[in-house]
Amino acid sequence: RESLQLDASRLVPIHNGYGDHFKPIEQPYVVTSRYLKEADYLLFLGNTDPKKNTPRTLKAYGLYVQQTPNPLPLLVADLASDYIDQVLSDIDMPFIRPLLRFSGYIPNSDLPALYTGAKVFLYTSLRESFGIPLLEAMACGTPVVTSNTSSMPEVAGNAALFADPTDEKEIAAQLMKLLTDETCYQTMVSKGLERVKAFSWEATAMATFNVYQSVHAQHLRP
Repeated sequence: RESLQLDASRLVPIHNGYGDHFKPIEQPYVVTSRYLKEADYLLFLGNTDPKKNTPRTLKAYGLYVQQTPNPLPLLVADLASDYIDQVLSDIDMPFIRPLLRFSGYIPNSDLPALYTGAKVFLYTSLRESFGIPLLEAMACGTPVVTSNTSSMPEVAGNAALFADPTDEKEIAAQLMKLLTDETCYQTMVSKGLERVKAFSWEATAMATFNVYQSVHAQHLRP
């Protein structure tokens, strides 16, 4: 709105939805075992785009590892191991390399099981236009640590733990809170499942249709 210098009354926010196949899977290990042997793990869907904040996310994971006697492995999706090796060198955390699991490309059909199996989903981008993976993870009953910037607070509402994406210590602290506070963990699971009820592609389509109707009606006025 500010960039376009438009009055707020002329704008109608329309949220995205998410696929209805994203829901808790009863036996996720049937799928997750194809990607890693551990039943419990953390999940990060990243890529080489700087906005995905991969170096800081991995550094936050390293801080978590340093504070935890038995850290969970981190499943890293859609990133090549040689790229990760360079990042680990840059952030001086080569010790987390044995705890990283690389999935390569994940078919959409496997994502519900991988979300369900993950103890926590890390979505700590610097910015996003919306953030559909937030909804996908919450719909699968997986609590989320996400950024307190851009679209993420609007999408997640009160159903996630937030951190400054430029502050690795804060990301690590929120991750530790979820993994050590069972009450907080279960609260976020429940709130996430409730939050996603407000989002669907049907609602997106209807909101878009209503805008077109409104604009059409205005043009028909004498």
